[in-house]
This record gives sequence, structure tokens and C-alpha cells, in this order.
Amino acid sequence: MTEQTQPAPTPDEAGRARFARVRLLNEELDKLTTDAADRTASVTNKASFLAVSAGVLIAASTAQLWTRLAWFGVAALALACVALACAAVAVRPGKRLGIQARRLVDRFVDSPFPAMQVESLILEDKANSLVQREEDLRGRAFCVWCGFAALAVAAASLTVVFAGEVLGG
Repeated sequence: MTEQTQPAPTPDEAGRARFARVRLLNEELDKLTTDAADRTASVTNKASFLAVSAGVLIAASTAQLWTRLAWFGVAALALACVALACAAVAVRPGKRLGIQARRLVDRFVDSPFPAMQVESLILEDKANSLVQREEDLRGRAFCVWCGFAALAVAAASLTVVFAGEVLGG
């Protein structure tokens, strides 16, 4: 058998193929951006729940003067405050991540580049902003995770001090 080779694509065909790839990648990055927005909302919701839960534990820790195992009460209070701080860090306002409209217009409205090249450059900008957003989201999610760990230990500590008070041990 002999292999038949395809003729090399003309520059116009290669340009159209590249433009089609850029369009496809652009659509996929838009989907990834939507997914990142959903995950950001999820992390924010979890951080809000963490803040409320930490507030409840703080209130429970200070509801009375613990006479037995008081250090467990203090530990519960401190850990609940750590959880609240983690929640605050996770929901803090951050700088705007993404392509900025004014910069985009200023950069490309009078550009000498053809539309295909402009779209490729915008695609690069989208990818870079998505990477920044993912890094920010990862940091916020880590804060929420640490906050929940502190909250769990605080709840256990409060349970110990409460049991000590109730059971007299």
C-alpha cells in the first residue's frame, strides 16, 4: 500500500482553520469562566455558613462562666474566633479578576491587527484571567477548609467543657 499525502493547506485554509480553533477555545473558556463563577459562589456560601456557625459557637462559649475545664471553654472561644477570621478572609472583597472593558477597548479599537489576531489576543487574556481567578478561588477555599477544621475542634472543645460542667467531672 502506498500512502497518499494530502496537499499542504493554502495559507487561506490554514488561517480559517486557526480561526475556527480560536473560536472553539473561546467558547470553552467562556464555559470555564461560568464554572469558576459557580464555584466562587459556592465557596462564598460555605464561608457565610462558617461565619454564622462560628458566631453561634462564640455565643455558646461566652454564655456562662465555666468553672470546670475552663481552658477548654477558652480554647473553644479562640478556635471559633479563628474560624470566623477564616470566613472573613474567604469572603473578603478582592480585586477584579478578568478582562477589563476599558483596557480591552483602548487596546484594540484602533488596532492595526486583523480581527483574527485580535480574537487570538483576547483568548490569551481570557486564559490568563481564568488562571488568576482559579488561584484566588483556591486560596479562598483553603481558608474555608481551615475555618471548618477550627470550627470542628472548637465544637469538640465546647462539648468537653459543657460535659464537665453538667457531669461535674
